[in-house]
Amino acid sequence: MDSQLAQLIDLNIKGRVFALCQSRGIIDPTIIGYYIEILSQAVHDNLHEDANPLDFNHVLDERVAWLEAEIDQTTPAAKNEAAPIAVEPLLASPTDKAEPAKRATGYVPKAKSMPERLAEQRAGMQQLLEKDFTACKLITPDQAKRMKSKLLGREPVQAEQELLAELRQILHQQIRQFIRDNDGGPWNSPTLQNELREDIAATRSLRSLRTLCRELFYERKEWLDKNKTGIAGRLFGGKIRFKK
Repeated sequence: MDSQLAQLIDLNIKGRVFALCQSRGIIDPTIIGYYIEILSQAVHDNLHEDANPLDFNHVLDERVAWLEAEIDQTTPAAKNEAAPIAVEPLLASPTDKAEPAKRATGYVPKAKSMPERLAEQRAGMQQLLEKDFTACKLITPDQAKRMKSKLLGREPVQAEQELLAELRQILHQQIRQFIRDNDGGPWNSPTLQNELREDIAATRSLRSLRTLCRELFYERKEWLDKNKTGIAGRLFGGKIRFKK
């Protein structure tokens, strides 16, 4: 993507977030910065490398509408306080009665600070490493501990992508070894194996990779139960005895 277009994108994102927050009475710099980060990530995730300004404007409008709905859903008080005050018509009918104005409660939901939100995101990734990926035996507890240490003090989005790349590589290696040792196993055709590679490469988050691992684990177990014995507790690879 052209550097000038990238700068234009960032400026427009910040401007739209500032305008959105101002219309809802949100002035906390931490909250505004958090919304800028969310919108920026959402926009960039939906832009391809050859995107032009028209593509960007379309994606930006869609993501701003989404963010606006999210803000209104999570902070209804801010929306109510920013709403314009109703004005009685100049030529009101004598029978018309003015609606009594609702008094603002003054309650504003407590917003978590940026460090708190980032810490929560890191905690979710740590749980995936320590429980989910070790439970399906994609990685060992020692590997999970080492990967967990990489999260400390890191920006969660970038850290997740680095961990995702490493875990995808591990999964790909294990599947490739299993296919070699078992004449393909449940993926005994070039078409299926190519689809597997594409599915692994298409994962964009640790959660999506976890889901894929579970699906592959189930396929592997079904195939082993029908064809072989002795390794029901292992995920991939190893020496296997055919049933006699």
